Amino acid sequence: MLPIEAPRRQRNRIGKKTIGGKFDPAVARAFAILAVKEDATIEAMLTEAVLDILQKYKQPIER
Repeated sequence: MLPIEAPRRQRNRIGKKTIGGKFDPAVARAFAILAVKEDATIEAMLTEAVLDILQKYKQPIER
C-alpha cells in the first residue's frame, strides 16, 4: 500500500506554529496593500517583521 501524501498546503505547514493577533481593520488593509506592492505574501512580510523585532531586542532563535 502506498503512503498518502498530504496536500501541498499542509506539507508547507509541517513543523510550523501559528502566531496571531487581532488588529484594527485599517492596519490589516494597509499591511495587505504593502504585501501586494512588494509582491510578497503576508506571511513572508510577517516573518520579516518578527525576525526584525527579535534582532532588535537581541533575542536569539534556538532551534
